[in-house]
Order: sequence, then C-alpha cells, then structure tokens
Amino acid sequence: MTKQTRKQRKDTVFGAVSGLVFLCGFSIWWQFHLSFYFLIAVIFMSVALGAKAASYVPDMRKKENKNKNPYTGLPQKKSMKKTDKLPSSRQRTGETTPSSSNNRTRKYNIRSDEIILQLPLEDLSGFEFEQLVFLYFKAIGYKPVKTPETKDGGVDMILTNKSDGIKIAVQVKHRYKSKNQITVKEIRELDSAKKNHRNYSLR
Repeated sequence: MTKQTRKQRKDTVFGAVSGLVFLCGFSIWWQFHLSFYFLIAVIFMSVALGAKAASYVPDMRKKENKNKNPYTGLPQKKSMKKTDKLPSSRQRTGETTPSSSNNRTRKYNIRSDEIILQLPLEDLSGFEFEQLVFLYFKAIGYKPVKTPETKDGGVDMILTNKSDGIKIAVQVKHRYKSKNQITVKEIRELDSAKKNHRNYSLR
C-alpha cells in the first residue's frame, strides 16, 4: 500500500472526527426535533473539531515524530516486526482481547488491541473499527459494554457515564474502505432503535 502523505492523513483524521461529531449532532437534532440553528451549530462544530484534530497529525519526516502514531501524534511503541503487523490467519484466530468476547475474536479474526491501535483506519475491518471505538470510549472514562451479535436492538454497544450513571446506546459504522457516506436511512434506523432501548440516549 502506498504510504500516505501528511495532507492525506490530515484529510482522513478531519473526515473521521468531523463525520462522527456531525453524526452525533444530527441524531440529536433528528430525535428531539430541534431548530435548524442547532444543526448549523453542529456543522460549524464538526468542522472546527475536525480541523483541530487534523492539526495534531505529525510530520513523520521529523526525527522527533518517528515513534508517534502517524494519525493521532500520540507516542507508540517501537515498530513491530513484519510478522506482527500482518499476522497469519492462524495467529489472528488465536488472539483474544480482554475487552471483547473470545468467541467473537476467534470467529471474525479480530486482531489484538495493540495492533488495532497502530493500524490506519482504512486497514481495519468493521469489527476491528468497532473495537477501536470501544477502546476510545473506555479511555475517556466511559464504561462500554458490547451488545450480543444477534438481537442487538440496532446498537453495537452501551456506554455508561461513570459520573452520573446515564447510559448511551451507540451504533458504529465503518465506511472508509467503501468511501460511502452515512445515509438518511441509517439515521432513521438509529432513531427507530430507541424503541428497543427506551431508557438510553442514542448516538
């Protein structure tokens, strides 16, 4: 795969952050029937936060950025061996993560959290991207719990805010490979999921 330039990586981060912020804001606007001023504010906030996140993308040509994540700028461990970056099917099948069920990990060949955190977004499978979102919310202080694979009620995980106990139902979509945008149909599906999770806020 061709190595991405800093501009390409910044565009990827901008799209990821602004898209996620807009999706959350749009779902709130849709669910509570708020005014268009709120939607305009969401758009500006999406652009602002996306630009802010993109500004942290490091210039990998500089020596001091050698051991940083090329997308987030956060420090990471020394580069792994090639066999670790691209584990065989047999290796991936045997990997487990403490934060997800062993059965799901084996069934869908989900790589370890350490590998997931270092790979570009476009190299992640749908389940690995879901695990990345799981780890993100866990890192910022939520208590995430994944829903069962079947009969999940239209959501992928339930977040519990440790400070006030409020629970949030989250649906995760990974579209970087296909380049497809989140459609109105999927927003409506998320909105209809509140029938299955009446006591939760939806994201």
